[in-house]
Amino acid sequence: MSEPTELEQTITAYFLSGAANDVNIATRWWPYKELLLTIDDKFQMAVRKFGVKARSATKPAAQAFIDHMIAKGGWTSKDNEFGGTMHQFQLDAFRREVKEMQAANPILKEAAAGGETFWADKFAAVTA
Repeated sequence: MSEPTELEQTITAYFLSGAANDVNIATRWWPYKELLLTIDDKFQMAVRKFGVKARSATKPAAQAFIDHMIAKGGWTSKDNEFGGTMHQFQLDAFRREVKEMQAANPILKEAAAGGETFWADKFAAVTA
């Protein structure tokens, strides 16, 4: 996978700044594509106020987020009898990793010092 664009990094940081803290989805087993639809929708809802360009760029950010979370245990994975892989949400591991991602994210560090217009200004710059 290629390096995330500045817009995708900003989308992920904004998602981590708020909406990621509220993710709590059913612990049933999800196929990857359905999981991507669900998480991408959460990303789109988070950034919708920053316009169409931001909302249209969420899928790669959501996919990278899911892949990272699967690797870190936010979802466990198992192969099913039909040849696919299914993923199950793990709340505690997910929340732990969200906190680690928040602590390590350089855009969130900028946002903490950036004032109340930081996000509007940041999205305006990366969607211009």
